[in-house]
Amino acid sequence: MFFCNCLASCENDLEQVQTITVIDDTPDEVVNDMHTLYSDSGIVKFEIIATRMEKFNDKNLTIFKDGFEVNFFKGKDVIEAHLEAEYGEMRMDEKLVVARNNVIYTNYIEGQTLKTEELFWLQNAKRINTTKQFEVTSEDYKAIGVGLDADETFSDYKMHKVTVEYNL
Repeated sequence: MFFCNCLASCENDLEQVQTITVIDDTPDEVVNDMHTLYSDSGIVKFEIIATRMEKFNDKNLTIFKDGFEVNFFKGKDVIEAHLEAEYGEMRMDEKLVVARNNVIYTNYIEGQTLKTEELFWLQNAKRINTTKQFEVTSEDYKAIGVGLDADETFSDYKMHKVTVEYNL
């Protein structure tokens, strides 16, 4: 018969474990295939759809690295406008959504589409704006400029440094 007395010990330094497993860029919450409705007094105002959402609680920041879409509702079940981009951020403290890279914003009621590389959505003011180059197209015209401010449904807006081509 063979007997072996073996002793083993292990030490885990909690600070070292945290250093190895947690980095500043680690989100507190990750949601894949997200679809969230936002309502006021029981009426849906907008919905956000994203492939991946990463939330950072200490920064009050939500990131959509793989893009996102927002549908703005007018009344029950009527989508008035649509926003999509390849990257997005929701800055909770500022009530601000930042859309970047191939941003497309369409107002279905007005029949207009805005294209730009960066767009800011100020949720409290219910406004969108960009300081970047933009293009707005409709059935009647095409406008190209730098800088735009509009309401969130893109029905009331101001364009800056703009050139307009009309379809006659």
